[in-house]
Amino acid sequence: MNDNRLFKILVTLAIAGLVIGSWGVISVLIWGKKVTALGSYVPWGLWVAVYLFFLGLTAGAFLITILTYVFRVKIFAPIGPLSAFTVLVALTCEVIIISFDLGHLFRVYRLLISPGFTSMIFWMIVFTNAMLVIYLLECFYLLRENLIQWAQEEERPGRKIYQFLSFGKTSFSDADRVADHRQVRLLSIISLPVGLIFYGVNGAIFAILLNRPIWNGALTPLLFIVTALLSGGALITFLTYVFKIDDELVHYLGHVVRFLLVVFLFLELLQFFVGYNTGVIMNRTSLDIIAFGSYWWVFWIFHVVLGSAIPLYLLAVHHQSTKAVAWACFLIMITFIAVRLNFVIPDQAVYKLEGLEATFFHWRLRTDQYFPNLNEWLVSLWVFSLGLLAFLLGSRWLPVISAGKGEEEHV
Repeated sequence: MNDNRLFKILVTLAIAGLVIGSWGVISVLIWGKKVTALGSYVPWGLWVAVYLFFLGLTAGAFLITILTYVFRVKIFAPIGPLSAFTVLVALTCEVIIISFDLGHLFRVYRLLISPGFTSMIFWMIVFTNAMLVIYLLECFYLLRENLIQWAQEEERPGRKIYQFLSFGKTSFSDADRVADHRQVRLLSIISLPVGLIFYGVNGAIFAILLNRPIWNGALTPLLFIVTALLSGGALITFLTYVFKIDDELVHYLGHVVRFLLVVFLFLELLQFFVGYNTGVIMNRTSLDIIAFGSYWWVFWIFHVVLGSAIPLYLLAVHHQSTKAVAWACFLIMITFIAVRLNFVIPDQAVYKLEGLEATFFHWRLRTDQYFPNLNEWLVSLWVFSLGLLAFLLGSRWLPVISAGKGEEEHV
């Protein structure tokens, strides 16, 4: 952040969010998912939607790193290190929020002693951790030269931290630079198939569920990819503007985001058109809940108006203005949680067996009454605040911006 005052305000808000959200985190750690509004028929709620939100943020940054370090697209070189760091932070937030949703955090060791090789969730965990390791190493090699330089500056604040992160290395030669960029390229090449499988597995978790009409379909994995690239691309474009890296790059990324937004809206229109014309009651009921249910405003106001119509107008009419492009991408990014909520919850809100709603009476056996309770919101606030704080401190105290300067000649 170039504006020191804005930086302090955002850090203060992030710390406040951590403090406020800690009550929800402590409650879940002690009592588990009993303190949530989830039930037998709606087992996935706000936390899964937040997980998918962070999943999308990683995708855009992931694509930038692949284009930069695998396909050597030089225009993206200035934001290569920033993109890698963004992937790392978003992945960490993903792991934390989905860990809360899985329930028993302290049973994670069972994954090692009794792995379920036929389970999509098992492979999701494997490839999530693989991505974490890859991008942790990639960030290290991208930033190492600057870390060593900063560690040698006696007046540099936080010098001890940079000395620790340099692992005792005090000089950096041309040979070291070549070797580090070779490592970055190798890690990026490895991350390409790993990342594609990672995103594919996440889409498949939903697509293979037969009794979920909106999820179960060939369109779901494609929607996953497009929505992830859209929200992640919007984030990277916004960050490129905020850090004043390259105005030309902001314009270029704005065109890409506009294209992805149009493709996404077209696919969403197809989903509604096909769903309403299949004649399958469950399909139509799920779509009715999205568009005309109790939370219709999430779809029409947050998604359609704020997250689609206004950004599309700004990107189409005012695409020459970097500020307008940044605002459009900001709106897409912050309202995308509405897209994730409309994907996760409505498909579970339809009883899959006629008369089931009249068989047993308990609020955890209702589908139409689910709304995230205070504990779910507090945990989500805590994770968002943690991610924001990590990104703010990382962008200020780590050379994620300066490492991108002059990066074109090494790509």
